[in-house]
This record gives sequence, C-alpha cells and structure tokens, in this order.
Amino acid sequence: MNKLSKFIFFFLLTMISCRYFFHVGVPVTHDGNNHLIRFANYKIAVRELQIPPRIAPNLVNRYGYPVFNYNYPLANILSLPFSILNFHYELTFKIIFSLSVFFAFAGANSFLRMKKFSKNARIFSLLVFALNPYIFTSIIFRGNIGEVMAWGILPWIFYFIERIKFSKVFLEKNLLLLTMFLAGLLLSHNITAFFACILIGFYLIFNYWGNLLAFKKFALSFAWAFAISLWFWLPAIFEKNLITLDNVDLTLNYYKHFPILSQLLRLPIFFGYSYWGNVDSMSLGLGAIQLAVFFMAIIYLLKNKAEKNLVFFIALFVLFLGQLSFSKPLYDLLPFADFIQFPWRLALLFSIVLLPISALIFEKLNKNWRIVFFVIIFFQLLQFLNIKPIDYRHKNKIDYDADAGTTSVNQENMPKSFAFPYFEAKQPPIFILSGAGEVEVKDFYGSSRHYSLDLKERSVIVESTAFFQGWETKSNGKIVKYLDDNTIKGRIAYELEAGAYEISTRFTQKTWPRLIGNSISAIALLIFSVTSFSFWQKDRRNKKR
Repeated sequence: MNKLSKFIFFFLLTMISCRYFFHVGVPVTHDGNNHLIRFANYKIAVRELQIPPRIAPNLVNRYGYPVFNYNYPLANILSLPFSILNFHYELTFKIIFSLSVFFAFAGANSFLRMKKFSKNARIFSLLVFALNPYIFTSIIFRGNIGEVMAWGILPWIFYFIERIKFSKVFLEKNLLLLTMFLAGLLLSHNITAFFACILIGFYLIFNYWGNLLAFKKFALSFAWAFAISLWFWLPAIFEKNLITLDNVDLTLNYYKHFPILSQLLRLPIFFGYSYWGNVDSMSLGLGAIQLAVFFMAIIYLLKNKAEKNLVFFIALFVLFLGQLSFSKPLYDLLPFADFIQFPWRLALLFSIVLLPISALIFEKLNKNWRIVFFVIIFFQLLQFLNIKPIDYRHKNKIDYDADAGTTSVNQENMPKSFAFPYFEAKQPPIFILSGAGEVEVKDFYGSSRHYSLDLKERSVIVESTAFFQGWETKSNGKIVKYLDDNTIKGRIAYELEAGAYEISTRFTQKTWPRLIGNSISAIALLIFSVTSFSFWQKDRRNKKR
C-alpha cells in the first residue's frame, strides 16, 4: 500500500469506533466525564504554577484532590496545548482518542511489516485489531482514554524492539524513538503499563535470546524512559501510603471481578458495569473473529512447532486464562497486581498479542477458510456499526472547570488524614476556628493563597483545603507547624499568638520522592532532548550532501 491508501485505510478503521465523535457533546461513559474534569483541573493547576501538577485544585468542592500525583498523566499533558489554544475539553477529548486509535493502526501495520507478513495478512490482522470489542467499549461505553492511548503506543514499542535488534550501532535513532514510546506507555495508564512491561519482558526473553547487544540497548532505553517518567512514578509509589488507595473496594476485592469463561465467549456488546460475582451488566466477550483466531491458533499449535512465534502463542493463552478466577494465585505472587481492579483488563494485551497470530493464521489458511473468516469479520463489522452510545452529554467549559467531585470511583486518592465530613457545604476559604481576630483575604487559589491576620488572642486558623504533604504556610516569612485533631479533621490548620501577620500558603514539591523524581526526570529529559537534536542535525546534514 502506498502512503495515501494506507492513510485512507487507517482512517476508515479509526472511524469504526470513533465515528461517534462527530456529534455534539461526548458519549456518556463510565470515565469520560472524569477525564474532561481532569483536563480542566490540569490546566488550572499549571496556570497556578503547580509544575508538575499533583493536586486538582477545584475538586472536592475546592478542598483539593491529589489525583494527579497518582493517576496516569499523559492524556492531561497532551490536553494542555489544546487548553492553551482555548479548545473545548470535549473536542480535545475526541482528538486525543481518535489520534490514539489511528496511531495504533499505523504502529500495528509497521510491526507486522517488520515481522515480514504479506499485505493481505496485514490487512486481515488489522481488521481483527480494529474490531476489538474491548477497545470499542473502552471508547463508547467506558471512556477510558488512558487505556486506549496505551493500546495505541504498544504496537510501536514492539516495532522498535524489532528495529534495534538488527542494528549493530548502540546509540541510534530507533533507540531514541523506542525510549520515547516506552516513556509514553509508562505515563499513559498505570495498570496497563505495569502488565504491558511484564509482557514486553517476556517477549524480550524469547526475541533477544543470545543477542547481548540488543538486551543492552533495550535496557538503556527502558532505564532512560523510566528516568523520564520518574517525576510521576516515584511519588505515586512512595507516597501511596498517604491516600486511601490500598483500602478501597476496587483494590481489596479485585478478585471478585474475574469473569467466567462463558462471559469471555459471549458475542453481544452492550453497556453496563462490572459487579461482584458472575453476573455483570456489561459485555466482557472477546469477539467472534478474535475467538475464531484463538481457537484456530490452538489447532495450529497442535500441528506445528511454531518456534518463531511461540512467545506470542504462550502470551495469548496466558492472557486468556489470566482473566479467569483460577489464576488468582499468580496475581498474589505479583506485587501491585491487585491494583488491576478488573482482571478482564488483560483483554487489551490479548488484542496486541493477537496481531501477529492473526496474520500468521491467515497465511496458513486455505481459500475456503479465508472466506469463512472474512464472513465473520463482515458480520462483526455490522454489529459494531449498529451499536451506539447510550447517550451524549455536552457541558460548557466552565462546568468542567467548576466541577466539585473527585473523578475517581472509590475516592481512592483521598488523603487519609482528610476526614472532614462537611466539605460539600463550602466554608469560608480562611477562618478562625478558635480565638479572636480578623482575616483579610488578598487572593485565594487552589494551589496558593495570600492573606493578612490581625489576631487579638492566641488563635487556630483553618484554610478550607485538604492537607496533603507538600503544603507549606509561612507566617511573616517563617514556616508554621500544622495542627490536626478531631475538630480540624485533616484540613490545613495552625496556631498563632496574638499579633499581625502576613500569611502565604503554597503547594510545593518539597517531599523527597518529588524532589528526586523531578530532578532525575529533568536531567534525563534534557539528555534525551540534546541527543535527539544532535541526531536531527546529523540527518539534516546528510540530506544536504
């Protein structure tokens, strides 16, 4: 296929699941509205000079919510240029989603070409990839932009893993591109990145065996990517004890969301939710064409050794069986695996592994079986084209800016110390809890504020903000010591003697995980930028010759 025909083909594949975005508003989904609110708060946090953002200033009725310290930031980062250009958050959401899906097909095609599959096999595999119920429902029913971005990045990672394998040059342009995509994966979606890294490591063992140089190159690339993303991951891991994440339902009871085998084999696609036990109102089926390829892969393995592609076959079966409850002992062995929340999330990686397998199976099929498979694809395409979002929602930008929720199902990013039960009834931004005096507020933002106090006696002052490590208050230039008790309940509070004071409070990066993570990421990103620029300059000089 030439470049134009490829573009048209990838565009048509993208429209299978993204055509719903040509509509006023966005589809009503599980998480979509939450991401739009996060876009708004990320912009507000940056405008208030929270760099990098860690607290969403307007959430929890403007008490602040440290969702950015723990939840995948890539979509929020990519939304910033659109926010600066005053794009509506809904339009930004649609653009990022659509480009991620288009990007996935371009990467998948490049990977399949690298594996030397024929054009017809690639077309078949891309159709299987496009008619993926998991990604389809992630777009129109679940609205999980992070997972879809990770899905779009992963084929490129496997492509560049193949590219650096054959080169004898240690530091090369392909290694830099692999580093960029690995960093993107690490920032795209926490859970997907964790399990995808296990899959990538498994793939490397088979693919790079005996090739020490390739192993070293990948090790450098991954370490570099991890260093670039450390500003996010170091606080997310080492400050996890500050929030309620470990003790919420979706973490403690993830194993109650294992689907049963019949759910993976069901073909209807419908909106719903995942509940405890075996009865769910959402569809968890892997898809007709996907199951047909899966069962044909079993037959193929029984008749062939499949030495070259054995890693994909093993991964395919592990990812299939890993969605079933009997695999729970494996989850118990993996640190952080309980944060998967829903084991059926492995269907995303199942679709990635199915890429080369579906191309391989197609090349081994005779003409009659190919016709059967294309008939299945045709009817699955008709199924996709007949499914619509349950509804659309449109709100003004200011509604997203002012939303007072948490954007997380179990409020899992709530600071443990914040136990104030009346935050829905907003109190004054700064007030005297005990004592006597006057407060003059000069400015009050979600990330900083400045005010004067004229206290007549020893007083306890409270700011209507949830305390989270990093907040710092200075009284006449000196740092004050925060208080907490059964009355304060986790709000910012401190005590001062009688007198006049100028007070400034600001959220800072002053915790060791943030300071170390930010510093290492800045250095790694600087080295990456300089190295990339030198390669770009070298390419320019070579073109002029």
